[in-house]
Amino acid sequence: MKRGLVLTGVAVVLLALSGCVSVETSKERVDVTPGASGAYSDGDTTVEVEPLTAETPAAASTETSTRDEAAYVASVRDTLRPANVIPNATNDQLIEAGIKACELLASGTAPEDITVIDGEERTYGAYLDSFKIYEAAAKDLC
Repeated sequence: MKRGLVLTGVAVVLLALSGCVSVETSKERVDVTPGASGAYSDGDTTVEVEPLTAETPAAASTETSTRDEAAYVASVRDTLRPANVIPNATNDQLIEAGIKACELLASGTAPEDITVIDGEERTYGAYLDSFKIYEAAAKDLC
């Protein structure tokens, strides 16, 4: 009977310890529960464990070197409606509009509410030409 209790006790201890993680410092070893933070010690060695902290994503860079502007301009020109409201837009104007679309998207503006063309009117619930600029920008500029 005592032997069964001892084996049960050992099994419980082993199960309790199986969820621990080891942090090794040089030759010493300190067991730390996953997700825990603070100072832990085995008597001779103390280890400081920092909690895991989520990082915020870096803001979108506005440098043109990280963008594929040529692909963006080609995409906009290929997808704009034949009767678009910006038939004479230059490549530089399209790139500027794409950057603005990226900024609006990053600020939380819904894609159908993004407008980067002065005087454009909402049609079928969205700004159609601005939406094409946004789609291309999201793929190649943002």
